Amino acid sequence: QRGLAADPASAHRYLNLCCALGPAFEERPENEWALALLSDERLGPAVTLHQLVRRAGSELLRRGADAGTLARTDAALLDLLDRQQRSADADAAPLPRVACDIEAVELRLLDTGFRHEYRPVDGQWQRVALPSLDEHLPPVRIGAQRAAPALISVLSQPGADGPAARLQLRQVIHGGCSGERHPAVRFLDGHGLSQHHGHAARQLSWPLPAPPPVPPSTGLGLALADETAPQISLLQLPSCGVRDEGVPLGAQALQVWTYPSSQWLFGMQRESSPTLHWPRTAAEAPATPATRCRIERNGVPVNPKGWVYGFDEELPAALRAGMAKLFEAWQASVQRPALQLTPGLFVGRQVLSWGWREGAGGLAGEAVMRAVADLDLGLSLDLRLDGELSLGGARTAVHLVAAGQARLQHSIRREQALPPLGQAVAGAVLRFAFPFVVHTAPVAQDDGIVCSAAGPCLGTLGGELGLRPRLSGGSGWQWYLRLASDPVLLPFTVHDPVLGHTRRSLALLPALSLVDWSLG
Repeated sequence: QRGLAADPASAHRYLNLCCALGPAFEERPENEWALALLSDERLGPAVTLHQLVRRAGSELLRRGADAGTLARTDAALLDLLDRQQRSADADAAPLPRVACDIEAVELRLLDTGFRHEYRPVDGQWQRVALPSLDEHLPPVRIGAQRAAPALISVLSQPGADGPAARLQLRQVIHGGCSGERHPAVRFLDGHGLSQHHGHAARQLSWPLPAPPPVPPSTGLGLALADETAPQISLLQLPSCGVRDEGVPLGAQALQVWTYPSSQWLFGMQRESSPTLHWPRTAAEAPATPATRCRIERNGVPVNPKGWVYGFDEELPAALRAGMAKLFEAWQASVQRPALQLTPGLFVGRQVLSWGWREGAGGLAGEAVMRAVADLDLGLSLDLRLDGELSLGGARTAVHLVAAGQARLQHSIRREQALPPLGQAVAGAVLRFAFPFVVHTAPVAQDDGIVCSAAGPCLGTLGGELGLRPRLSGGSGWQWYLRLASDPVLLPFTVHDPVLGHTRRSLALLPALSLVDWSLG
């Protein structure tokens, strides 16, 4: 009826109280205090019985009754229960007999002077030292009016980068049990379990090195805005969780997520590439590098070789393969085919910076991937397809052109949990579509048959470039380019001096996926 059956120790102590105060003592008017304690859902069975025994002793003394017998029988009962527990488990903790609880806990981060962020200052990106977080980052406090967070986030650096940040813990104890079992601190991480008891557990600090960086499988050395996983540890503050009056705070446990504090800077500037021709000739000069790239991690340069190779070698190779595919389709439609393309891809200056930082709750709660960028994504394409058509006995020179320019100037300022990172970066995409325009020039013939365009052609050369989530596994973002051609249809009119006018539609090109390239 009182919810004590599941806890044998509490059930036995309740029966002992019935011997001292009478059966169903809590239902008597003079024992309303007992009913209030038994009805308080905030108290566990062990705490409820501890407070009932203490209050019953005081009430018996006030009434002039024998309070000593209750104290002796309750102590003997606890001795018996302790012996039974130790016979089953030699390491079993003794049942609490005196008030022992945590009054307050404070967690604070120390030794954070290594923290920096990259920020645009007067138009230039600079590495800026953060204010002393030892003073400006509010500590996490746990107490009667402040519940413990589920986790705290610590930004630190790997041991190879220098001294790690330190987590300082201070706790104030209410009462205290014998043997200095409490206060106590238990910390479980990848290196094992460390424990402290007694005076040493009231105030201590220890380093929390961040996990070493793991380069992505791409071989590029980094992934853009990679939300690396934290190292998760468990902090426990054991306690008897017993008070003579009131609701105890009890034992505390929370996760500690340690994130790398590394801050990255990625800067790139590209220019237009040289013109490509088909049919290809062996005498074409090699392309000059069009990409300049600068990468830093915590102020230390990172070799950008893989990124430069991707933009200056792999991207042109993908573009050449796409144009070869387009030329092959064009060659099937015309005689004397020729293709010329002057590309400008990712033209402009792109600067991105990213790294973990504390969220709005400071130490409490998950960290936030800060991402700040100034993007100037430019694109220009000048595609020209030439050839001759034979249609209805007539011949005409065809010049098919798709040309245009597009630019996206986009800033990313994601410094808190909202908006989500995906939403903040999603706008860094430049979409384009350049319509095909055709010009025809009839070739004179003795029979007088003439072929010419009868209207505009249908079809576009389009696609998109920018940033998207990595498709190669893991978190982070990658540069990408997609280029495709719609079916190109052109209405023609054939004028025959004998047969008159004939109108036809001719498919000059099929739908083609030309380039699907990514880097990152």
